[in-house]
Amino acid sequence: MIGQTIGHYKILDKLGAGGMGEVYLAEDTDLGRNVALKVLPKAMAGSQERLERFRREAKTLASFNHPNIVTIHSVEESDGVHFLTMEFIEGQTLADYIPKRGVSLEQFFRTAIPIADALSTAHEAGVIHRDLKPANVFVTQKGEVKVLDFGLAKLMPAADVSIATDASTEPLTGEGRVLGTVPYMSPEQLQGESIDERSDIFSLGIILYQLATGNRPFEGSTSAEVASSILRDLPRPVDDLKHDMPRHLGRIVRLCLEKQPDQRLQSAKDLRNELTALRQELTTEETQARPTYRPERRWQARAGWVAAAVVGLVAVVMIAILQWAPEKPVTSPPVGREAQVLLDQGHQFELRGVTEDNLFEAEDRYRRALQLEPANPLIEARLAALLARTQMQYPEDGRISEIHQLLERALARDSDLSEAWIARGRLALLEEDGPAAEQSARRALKASPRDYCGYTLLGESLLAQDRIDEGLLELRRAVALAGADMRARLTLAYHLSWDLGRVNEAAAEYEKVLDYAPDSPSALNNLGIIYGQQGRFLDAVPLFRRLVLLENDVDAAINLAVCYFYLDRLPATIEAYEKALEIQPDHPKAQHGLAEAYEKLGEQQQAEQWFEKALASYDRLMAAGAPRSRYLGMRAVCAAKLGHHDEALANIAEAEELQPGLGPVLFGAAQVHAIAGRRQEVLRYAQLAIQSGYARQEFEQDLAFRDYLDDPGFQSVLESAVNP
Repeated sequence: MIGQTIGHYKILDKLGAGGMGEVYLAEDTDLGRNVALKVLPKAMAGSQERLERFRREAKTLASFNHPNIVTIHSVEESDGVHFLTMEFIEGQTLADYIPKRGVSLEQFFRTAIPIADALSTAHEAGVIHRDLKPANVFVTQKGEVKVLDFGLAKLMPAADVSIATDASTEPLTGEGRVLGTVPYMSPEQLQGESIDERSDIFSLGIILYQLATGNRPFEGSTSAEVASSILRDLPRPVDDLKHDMPRHLGRIVRLCLEKQPDQRLQSAKDLRNELTALRQELTTEETQARPTYRPERRWQARAGWVAAAVVGLVAVVMIAILQWAPEKPVTSPPVGREAQVLLDQGHQFELRGVTEDNLFEAEDRYRRALQLEPANPLIEARLAALLARTQMQYPEDGRISEIHQLLERALARDSDLSEAWIARGRLALLEEDGPAAEQSARRALKASPRDYCGYTLLGESLLAQDRIDEGLLELRRAVALAGADMRARLTLAYHLSWDLGRVNEAAAEYEKVLDYAPDSPSALNNLGIIYGQQGRFLDAVPLFRRLVLLENDVDAAINLAVCYFYLDRLPATIEAYEKALEIQPDHPKAQHGLAEAYEKLGEQQQAEQWFEKALASYDRLMAAGAPRSRYLGMRAVCAAKLGHHDEALANIAEAEELQPGLGPVLFGAAQVHAIAGRRQEVLRYAQLAIQSGYARQEFEQDLAFRDYLDDPGFQSVLESAVNP
């Protein structure tokens, strides 16, 4: 039917098919909009029963006005073809949306509560869905949830119409599936008994189980085996299969999956209310009793990466994943109950991912714990480690001095406290003192020989001294000891990519993290960065868009903008950078990126204004104590763009001295020399950058090299680049 016209609808594409008809993407030529058009096949239209069921679906959908139920526009007939038109939704079904190990807790609530609310509305209108499954739940590109296909709805007895539901006479596969889909059927459906809204609750319970864990609760190699499992088996508890899900959530899902309808939750509204209350309860536990102390947010003192070049794709946000967040101290001074609760809450915020809000909330908890027990060395060490982590990502004046003071007090009170020595090693790495970091790591391991955090610190300290093989050995030992704790693997992946340029190995490690923790901000961000380095921007965009949606994170918005820049989608580039500045005003990466975007648009005056702002922001970062090795290359590019060539060359020379052979620095050096008109140096550094893994596309689209694109020598260099 593609290309044909039905009434005033032009069929553009086929979207799917089911027992109740085929669904097409169509253009409403009268209103100039796209719709989903569901056609009842002519052979089926001859059946009065099927025609009535089709009309009932239309009537059912048309009666709903709910944001989580697909909207029907019209019910029509043209030349004997019966069809209805619905809103066209861009996104994916829940079947494609659920990752292997399920979603995060917050994603679970964002998806489950709207489905329960939609069912509640339908049930109150006298409608049972009867075929609720992931394929009939859609997640739009904006993250909205839509329940589809009420074509199987059986009106409850209180309504005007009812139909027979003797499922026992129907096969479990094939045409009989119009009455339901076996893996998501309730026991009463499978046994051919009368059903009510509690059957939908059982089906939704299966979806919730799969949403939380990535697995269905009832499995089998055939439909008969699955049906038998539904009737017989008790599924493994959700919180047992996935430990980061709360026990009460497991209880709610279990109540949905009771075999006997009268033992289940009795209404979708009750289910919605249970989930909403649990979400509020968990949020309250983490946010109640705000402290009198509240650290000031200093937006202007945040780290950045080189925003409009692939230098920018190796974001400093990667560094933050390396900092240790203690899981369970091997040796620890006694901590009172109230302070321990605060420490546990802070730890959970650290585990959520590296965003300023999470780090801020963790700092908030640790400082409150320290107010309760001001002489406790464990709390001092925990706060010092967090502040070192934060300083690497979001430097502030005075923070390093406070870290020193905290560690001096902690070690004076307990010189064998492993957490204090690890925090001391983190500070040494921040101050670029590899030998001191190694010494601290060995002191920590002496106190706690099986603590993987000590091996992680030791590996990093050895890498900082260019002892590559030794460092990687210790980092891999940390991964082996850490087991399911993904932070050790994240650290290894970071160094493989950032320090050693072994991006394929790093990508494999990040993919392993995402298999275990599909919403890991660090893994999503850094895998996207690697794809960007390789010129695979179309692969990177979905990762960054997902991260912006999940976390509203400034670094993800900036990385997304960089991808759009290299895809030559400049309006989207500017929009993404503006989103970043909306999240965090005066962010130097966003300022730098906007300058590059406006330069590419030919708006030179605006470009220069943003380069000036970015240059000043980089200077503030380094003055606040940010590592010069991380920001000099970025500053050099800005200075060169503003015509300060000598200054830029001095910056890039210092950056190369601090981190020789680092890919982003080499690429930045090629940029600076290109702007300064130093051809031989451009060719030399371009070749070195390509050898470190940069793609040809980065050079061809960067305006710094526009005067070299016709240069035979430059083209010869580019021939050796990796093509995206």
